[in-house]
Amino acid sequence: MRTLLLIALCLPLSVMAEEVKTDNLTRLSQKMDRLYRSESSQGMMIMEIKTPDFERTLKIEVWSKGMDYTLARIHSPRKEKGVSTLKRKNEMWNYLPKIKKTIRIPASMMMGSWMGSDFTNDDLMRESSWEKDYTSSESKEPPQGQICVDFVPKPSAAVNWSKVVTCFDAKTDLPLSQDFYDEKQRKARQMIFEDVKTLDGREMPTKMILKPLLKEGNVTIVRYEEMKFDLDLDEGLFSLTRLQRGR
Repeated sequence: MRTLLLIALCLPLSVMAEEVKTDNLTRLSQKMDRLYRSESSQGMMIMEIKTPDFERTLKIEVWSKGMDYTLARIHSPRKEKGVSTLKRKNEMWNYLPKIKKTIRIPASMMMGSWMGSDFTNDDLMRESSWEKDYTSSESKEPPQGQICVDFVPKPSAAVNWSKVVTCFDAKTDLPLSQDFYDEKQRKARQMIFEDVKTLDGREMPTKMILKPLLKEGNVTIVRYEEMKFDLDLDEGLFSLTRLQRGR
């Protein structure tokens, strides 16, 4: 009788613990989805691309509305000014002003490089969702003061990574690092989040360092200079007409 009573008392506690863990994973997944977007956003960032063959620096303005709409437009250097990328729900286009041509990007190219950087089209446009397209579980033995989550893409997700391990600051829930594993279970690249600042009332890492571990000498660094959140952005901003006309 005593054993049965102990089981009855422990069961609710285990269920509650599992619910708390699930809530934590959901919160962290949503944090990653909304960290640089919120309901809507507008920002200016600097992207430094370094390879053994060349170095270049881009100044980029980015707008977003929810998870469905994103527009990125290059402001400098001069030879690439006006080059823009638009995402509307499941479709994506590049606009090249020099030849006045709009090119649709197929789903198969979402993991392709954006403007020669180590960021993919999916990284910049956020086609996939950490909450909706991945299953999540807590990693074992995370570093002290951190919570690490294993994100494994669902079979239906258009993602090439076999797993992404994301570590968060246990106090702030802000991301610290991400390790991306390819289909051969190799750690293929690493993202480091640094320089936490408050932009438009939101605390966030303003510097991201992306290193492809299978390409020696490559690194891409993104620095957010300005961010504004929860703006009243019309969906017309994210149209093919506005993509081609510019601001």
